[in-house]
Amino acid sequence: MRDDDLIALIITLVIGVVALAIYIGLIVLGVSIARRKNRSPHWMWFAVHPLGLLITLIVMAALSPLKLCPQCAQKSPMHARLCGFCGYNYEAPAAFAPQHAPGVYVPPPRY
Repeated sequence: MRDDDLIALIITLVIGVVALAIYIGLIVLGVSIARRKNRSPHWMWFAVHPLGLLITLIVMAALSPLKLCPQCAQKSPMHARLCGFCGYNYEAPAAFAPQHAPGVYVPPPRY
């Protein structure tokens, strides 16, 4: 094997590894976008094909986020006033939230 062939092989391998790293990085980006918006990250299985990756990334970026119901843990649109599954009123807890004295530790609510 000549030196020129060896250099070409190394350059090809480096380019391939960099391309694979970018591809996997975009898949991880899509999964993080989906989780941040409370969407299912399983849509990223379309990323097996490069065109599917591109389409899925665009769709995930365009979708609005969902909110979780604290009562039944189902996902509802962000603008919903009531949970479509159990009827939980999202606006009521904010109106009747207990007031605490400043400087008093209040544990976070459990969901």
